[in-house]
Amino acid sequence: MPNTKGITLVSTLVFMFIVIILVSVASLTSLNNRRNAQDALRTSQAQFAAEAGLERAVARLWHEVLAAAASPSVSAYAAELNRIGLTNGTTIASLFGDPQSLGDGSSFVVRVSRQDDTSTDPDAIVLTLISTGTLADGTTRRLRQVLRINRAFFPFDYALLTNNAECIFCHLDVKSMDALRGNPTADPSTWWRRAKVGVLESLIMRDNEEAGVVHGSLVARGTVSQQYSGNIGPSNRYRTTMNPGDTRIRSTALVSVTPADCSTPSNCTTPQNLYYNYPDSNNLAAFGNRAPDGELPDGFPLPIADTNNNRLIDDAEWNAEVSSSLAGTNESYSAGSITAAMTINPSGSITWPGGGSVLTQTSANLGQSPNNVILDGSVTPITLSGTVFINGDVVIRGRVRGNGTILARGNVYVMGDLTYDCGTESTLAACDYSTPSRLPQLNLIAGGNAVVGDYMTIDTWLNDPTRDNVDMLSPSRNQQTMTFCRADTTNPACSQIRSQGPSQRPNLALTEIANFNRRELQRYLRDSSYRPRLYTFGENQIYFSTGCSHDPQNYANYSTIRSGAQVSFCRGDTVLNTVTLTPAEASSILSRAARYEVTSATFNNAILKNLWADSINARGTGPLRTDGLLYSANAIFGLSQRKYSKLNGRWDLRGGLVAADTGIFVPGPGGGISGLTIYHDNRLRPRIATGQQAQLNRGIWEVVGQ
Repeated sequence: MPNTKGITLVSTLVFMFIVIILVSVASLTSLNNRRNAQDALRTSQAQFAAEAGLERAVARLWHEVLAAAASPSVSAYAAELNRIGLTNGTTIASLFGDPQSLGDGSSFVVRVSRQDDTSTDPDAIVLTLISTGTLADGTTRRLRQVLRINRAFFPFDYALLTNNAECIFCHLDVKSMDALRGNPTADPSTWWRRAKVGVLESLIMRDNEEAGVVHGSLVARGTVSQQYSGNIGPSNRYRTTMNPGDTRIRSTALVSVTPADCSTPSNCTTPQNLYYNYPDSNNLAAFGNRAPDGELPDGFPLPIADTNNNRLIDDAEWNAEVSSSLAGTNESYSAGSITAAMTINPSGSITWPGGGSVLTQTSANLGQSPNNVILDGSVTPITLSGTVFINGDVVIRGRVRGNGTILARGNVYVMGDLTYDCGTESTLAACDYSTPSRLPQLNLIAGGNAVVGDYMTIDTWLNDPTRDNVDMLSPSRNQQTMTFCRADTTNPACSQIRSQGPSQRPNLALTEIANFNRRELQRYLRDSSYRPRLYTFGENQIYFSTGCSHDPQNYANYSTIRSGAQVSFCRGDTVLNTVTLTPAEASSILSRAARYEVTSATFNNAILKNLWADSINARGTGPLRTDGLLYSANAIFGLSQRKYSKLNGRWDLRGGLVAADTGIFVPGPGGGISGLTIYHDNRLRPRIATGQQAQLNRGIWEVVGQ
């Protein structure tokens, strides 16, 4: 018979042993938990001390330094940092000297390093803080935070901004770069940002004709009217994809616009797709002192300040910008460099440099004395860093790397494709445009005019590709001056070839010049204190359109500014009344006017045609491509005809377009397909001097050690 008492005793002993073990484990666990809790508490207290150090450092390095600076600008802020010993590239081991004690017995020490970021344009000041919190028992915690101080530019968010525009809305398509990722779906992550078009003075669309699409809003302070009828409002074929009240583009389905007249503020309390009478900065009280849908500049933003208001870039104004950039005190343009195949002040037979003559230049070389430059990125990409001023005209094509600005005092001629390259060293690589943040950035600025494409040709309006008897790449088809053609209208360089036969009318550039000049004369006649900006084309004579037609007219229907010349006031193409210039008025206009020549003394139209022909012959088939911000203080002229079969009447601009006067004709291939497509890159923005102050971007802190 089994010994049950012995078995019971053993079981009891085993049970008691297990209980003792469990109690011991529980006691040890409890002790460890208490210790861990105490350690975590001390670590948290040390972290609180480190956080206090970061807050105190921000107060010292941002608020106090900015308050002591001569102005709220970045350059003044940088000068104050320099004064306290925190220069670029230096480190202060203890910002506040001795460890700073807190009321609970803890303390902190803050280490700050400054290393400015020169990859942006303009530069940014970067401060790295390491704050170490310490308790009385020696427990520590280290936190790191990065402060970035840069220019707070005017909140510009326009794919297209202009004072005046005419042809550009024919077959126009404006959308954000989001469109290059694909069309929006029901998934909100695929919705596009809105694109915006801003019109400060006047926009004319053709009645009942294809008038383009803006995937967002058209913001107008000036008038939007129809050309033939003169009716106020857009063409009845102008479309959008944004419904009122939306802030994103959810679908590519086209809808008609719903005008909102901001002269009644309640009309503009929610996002709209078409604004009239948009308020300026002096009339925001009725809108809660905020612009209804983002700020629209009060006036056209000039890339270089016109301090004497003569509408020209004088030597003093130019030199001030260049000198301050080189000195590091320019709030708009950081000093930079450009490496490219280039020809400086060419003479004789002028050709693209191709892969030869690769030079590195700066504003000190190119901006302080007259220089006319060819930049060719077709073989070796043009590499930019910061701003390079060029005191003259610039001709450019090819690939671009880096982040920067080319600012020409004269005209800029884009004579071929100008695209980003994302390769390294000698390896070329196409860019992924679905991720704009990784793309290079180019701001291409003209203090004079900007020209894209074959603006020289007389055959602007030739949209019949079957008429192969016309060699548009020949310099013999370049438009002659207005004076020449008025005297010899049948000359081949004055006679367009159209689908319906020859026509003795000027090309796009001359037509738009004459229309812009007429508008300036109208403004002068309303206000004799106004200083008109007038354009010329290859001669000293200034021509304007008589009557009110905006389409090209026979040469006889253009006039010089002289006593007895008649200036019409218009509503679209309708004449409202006509004024005859008196001798005093004609003399005053000519003496007061700022004149801008569209052609170049160095790069005449025959030279540009040959450079353009080289680019066209070397490229494949597809839309003309331009990457970056095209920004002109005056006019932009752009042209991409159907006759060029490789272009098929199309132009893709991936960036933005800003110009006081916009004369662009890109008809598309027909069949309702867009001609000019602007994919807005909202990283690029014009420089509005009065809107630039220092701003602080504070990164999230991270733990870097105990």
